[in-house]
Amino acid sequence: MSRPRKKGTRSREERHTEAVERNTNFVSLSFKDQLQYLNLRLGEGEGAVKQRARIQAKIDLPQATEQKKAKQKKRAKKKK
Repeated sequence: MSRPRKKGTRSREERHTEAVERNTNFVSLSFKDQLQYLNLRLGEGEGAVKQRARIQAKIDLPQATEQKKAKQKKRAKKKK
């Protein structure tokens, strides 16, 4: 049986656990902090265009996200 491929010196599992940890930390930040983090990591306005647009939309229209959550909650109740 062949060994699983590695990219560099770290195994796929190590990279996966690091990615999960990074994502949980990113999600725990506020929306403004998320934008600051992206600016710090990638540069001011560079890269992650769609992600920046989604975050900015959540900042501009916070009631829309609350409405979506309420709608999903209502749908979950109907399924039961």
